[in-house]
Amino acid sequence: LKFLVNKKGETIPKELVTKLKRASNFNEGFITGEYLLSALIDMKLHLLKDPNVDPKQFEQQAFKEFNVPKEIVMRHRIPQFGHVFSGEGYAAGYYSYLWSDVLSTDAFQAFKEAGGPFDTKVADRLFKTVLSVGNTVAPDKAFKNFRGRDPRVEALLENKGFIKRRKR
Repeated sequence: LKFLVNKKGETIPKELVTKLKRASNFNEGFITGEYLLSALIDMKLHLLKDPNVDPKQFEQQAFKEFNVPKEIVMRHRIPQFGHVFSGEGYAAGYYSYLWSDVLSTDAFQAFKEAGGPFDTKVADRLFKTVLSVGNTVAPDKAFKNFRGRDPRVEALLENKGFIKRRKR
């Protein structure tokens, strides 16, 4: 691989490549925790019967309820959490960022299972079952048509380094 060779033509030592691979998921626990917390807060705000709450008090109570470690903070503080207040398009939808990661990593897993990202059979199946149908097929059905099953989170968990990579 060309990127493993420096300008002098020397190969990057395997030990350094190994260290780089190990470091690739650095801080994923914090990043994912921060996302999940924001998604939970977003959902909790949208489930309120009376939306007139003190944001600071609401946040503190939610942190206690969710048993949030002190190291995890809100990605967005409630008063400036644009997704919460930007209209129905984003209403309680912050979780969709992580869900889209689940879908994309699970879909890419199909390519890995077939040998790589350039597998034409998988690409054709993705095009025919998902990309070309638009909104004429429910998104969950389209994904199921592509993968032959419902989405699974394991590919995302593996990609983020939360579970051990399977041998391929």
